[in-house]
Amino acid sequence: MARLIIATGTIGLLSVGIAWLVLLLFNSLLIFGESTIQTAFVFGFYTYCIVVLLLPSEHKLFYVLSMPVLTQFLHLLQKYDFPAGANSLWRLLPFLLTDLYMVSVLIRLKTEFTSVQKSLVASWIAFNFLFIIISPNLAGIITGAFTLYLVTIPLYFLYISMLSRHPAFPVNLERSLCLTFVLLALGTFGLVYFGAQYKSASNLLVTRNISDTNVTMAYFILLWPFAIRYAMRTVYSWLAAPLLVVLFTMVVVLSFSRGAVFIVLPYLLASTWSVSNWRLIVWFMMLGLLISAGFDRLIRLINPDLAYAWQLRFADFTTVGPALQRIQEVSGRAEIRQLAYELFLESPLNGHGIGSFELLGPGYREAHSMFFTILAEQGLIGILYLYGLFAALGCSLFNTAASGRSQRILPMALGVYLLFVHSVGYVFVIIPGKSLTINCIAPILLVCIYYYSKSIGNQPIATAHG
Repeated sequence: MARLIIATGTIGLLSVGIAWLVLLLFNSLLIFGESTIQTAFVFGFYTYCIVVLLLPSEHKLFYVLSMPVLTQFLHLLQKYDFPAGANSLWRLLPFLLTDLYMVSVLIRLKTEFTSVQKSLVASWIAFNFLFIIISPNLAGIITGAFTLYLVTIPLYFLYISMLSRHPAFPVNLERSLCLTFVLLALGTFGLVYFGAQYKSASNLLVTRNISDTNVTMAYFILLWPFAIRYAMRTVYSWLAAPLLVVLFTMVVVLSFSRGAVFIVLPYLLASTWSVSNWRLIVWFMMLGLLISAGFDRLIRLINPDLAYAWQLRFADFTTVGPALQRIQEVSGRAEIRQLAYELFLESPLNGHGIGSFELLGPGYREAHSMFFTILAEQGLIGILYLYGLFAALGCSLFNTAASGRSQRILPMALGVYLLFVHSVGYVFVIIPGKSLTINCIAPILLVCIYYYSKSIGNQPIATAHG
């Protein structure tokens, strides 16, 4: 892990430095950013992408898998005057660069894939092509939809499948996604801290980190099994595992997400139990009690304005009742889902197409539920296809979990992810017609979980050493 951090940090700093020097020499490039610092980071990230993908490295898996996560931060730094939404090549560029790299690897290595893998990729492309071209929002999403659905996700599936055949794949994947988890957490803290100073309703950083708390929290759910399992395998597990638990706990607390508090915290406790011993659980419970007892003082110590954001999100939870029911009542999700159901009734077989809910619904990108969003956009065909994939993934994970208690965290992660995206917010592929964030992190992480479970089911994992 230390070599990976040093290598990544060095390349990152050099990339930003090169971008800064270019900006000093060519002032006209400053039109591409809101400020010199912001422009330097944006061009530095593009330079970083090119360098890490072109140069040979033992850490290539991390560079490829972390690219969509790092792009989450880039979206907030890019100039707002530039086109937002899925048609912005400015925002899609990191994905396009990664796609070119994966294509070159697959062509160069000439890997053979099974008939099942080929059929899955072909069906995915065919079904999603149909759902894209029938969308009334096609003009607003066509570039991003074709890029992520038809190119990026299939390429990640084939690329990860190819790498999973290597004996060191499980440990390399754990290491890569553990560092990705840490970077995402640290970035979340930064955005929450700096965003707390804004109290205007027009600035979403008050109650959202990395554009959308619900989106980010779903990523943490899927990244967590890799992070904690890697920590438990290191020689410093006595320190690494508790630190990760603290990190995840603080992410949940500072996310200002009601769904995170009521869904993710129990998941954190149960998953930690599945991969550790009773001592760590007792430590975790004591930490939780301390944080709960001193939460208000802690928030005010970090940043007094954070207390405002927390109150803004939880002040309406004054009555006693089921937590998830309260989430639906105070957020208006029930009405949004009713609109999605009415759209489904208009076209029950194939729905209205990907990205249609943003145009035909109340203006939101999704219906705050995977089921209702897919129902409205892809109809019964999409429901049967997507949930069939989830059922197959679940069966594979449960088969792996039968081999030991520590493996139970994999189906647990899938179950909590599905609970989250059905009750709090739909997080799968983000193809907005207007907003900034464009991403497909969730499908990539689900593919990682699938091939990881297959790998650890077939071979023991060597102990990691930092």
